[in-house]
Amino acid sequence: MPIQLHLSLALLLLLTACSNQPLMPGGTLPPPSMTIVAPKEPPKPSAETVPPPPPGPANYFVWEPGHWHWTGQGFIWISGHYLETPYQSGVWIHGGWSSNGGLSGTWTPGHCNCASQP
Repeated sequence: MPIQLHLSLALLLLLTACSNQPLMPGGTLPPPSMTIVAPKEPPKPSAETVPPPPPGPANYFVWEPGHWHWTGQGFIWISGHYLETPYQSGVWIHGGWSSNGGLSGTWTPGHCNCASQP
């Protein structure tokens, strides 16, 4: 392998090892305090058909419904999908838009209510 590839892999490994972010099953989730504010309210949600969950233990996956995402210029539809629950005893709180008096909308991402978890 070329020396540049070796150095790139070593740097990637070093940066990964230095990360102080906690590892969570299913990937990193945004904190519920992170919100997106749009200058207008999103359209009504699109209808979705919820497929059967992926194979796995009972209650291992939770369906996160689709939603409108503000890009800074307009809304795009993000289809619903299954997420691996971070903690089996936690309760998943779906993301959602709230109205700011009809003038704008605020998106709060889905998150796990896992206060009693490590």
